[in-house]
Amino acid sequence: MVDWNDLDETEQTALKRLNRGPCPALPPALAERLIALGLAERRPRGVGINRAGRELVIGVLLNQRRD
Repeated sequence: MVDWNDLDETEQTALKRLNRGPCPALPPALAERLIALGLAERRPRGVGINRAGRELVIGVLLNQRRD
């Protein structure tokens, strides 16, 4: 399982953007990296966040609210 701190800032930002919806400007290499990490998947309309990626982002956002 990937931890938020395992991701660099670019990957974290991309995952947050994917959590809000499609991100057509996502560089292909970054999309492939997120797929390889198990946080995103290919879909008919492009790359999208998957359940594991969404859970990771939501967990981080909820922890930020508590602080």
